Amino acid sequence: MKNLCSFILLTVWALYSPVTLGWSDMDKDGVPDLKDACPNTVVGSVVDAVGCNKNPAVSVCLQTVDGSFYPEQCQKATRLAVYFAFSSSEVSFSQWQSLADIKRFLSENNGKICLEGHTDAIGEVGFNQQLSVDRALSVEKILVEDYGFSPTRFSIVGHGSEQPIADNQVEAGRALNRRVEFLLETN
Repeated sequence: MKNLCSFILLTVWALYSPVTLGWSDMDKDGVPDLKDACPNTVVGSVVDAVGCNKNPAVSVCLQTVDGSFYPEQCQKATRLAVYFAFSSSEVSFSQWQSLADIKRFLSENNGKICLEGHTDAIGEVGFNQQLSVDRALSVEKILVEDYGFSPTRFSIVGHGSEQPIADNQVEAGRALNRRVEFLLETN
């Protein structure tokens, strides 16, 4: 019985000793956990000497005005947009996450962004045209005044109700059409 207890204690010590734990690799990236600066990398990722991904994911992908995607690692771009209440050009607090995403993109990349304003189909054509421009200008104002970007990094285009992305016959569709989109200019 004494030998069995000794065997169990020796086994527990061997499995959980600092020497053994020092060589454990929980994320299976080949870098011991004690030296792993990025301990939760995805299995199969190519990592550097300290366990961090050599090819980090792109944080924000944008579509360019010619229809391609930027940066080149992007396979597709999520529609990055700021949405608006009916007949309003005021950016609501709920839309600041999209602005934070575009801020991150602008901080990581040089380039000029086209802010394209849109409206739903309710109302006069002239009013909607001006409202779409006003929406783009509201977004630009935040990016310039609150985030400190140069106004020369932006161009403004208003499309009015001419480019809907959803059905203007239902409220949910109209809500999606009241937006400003961000497109990277390639010139």
